[in-house]
Amino acid sequence: MKHMPPHPNIVSLKDIYDDDSAVHLVKELCEGGELFDRIVARGHYTERAAAGVTKTIVEGKVYLFFWKL
Repeated sequence: MKHMPPHPNIVSLKDIYDDDSAVHLVKELCEGGELFDRIVARGHYTERAAAGVTKTIVEGKVYLFFWKL
């Protein structure tokens, strides 16, 4: 993932460090919060809004799947 081109829907991996007891992954800072918290705070989503969220998630997954094919 460190060599992957950037994509707006994928968190980028900045660096990797390891020591005797752990591997540390340094990732891009994401300040948007949790999807579940947004759903609860909003109360409900229209079908159009839910479709937009789903589209964003699927676009990221498709990009990851086809990146090295």
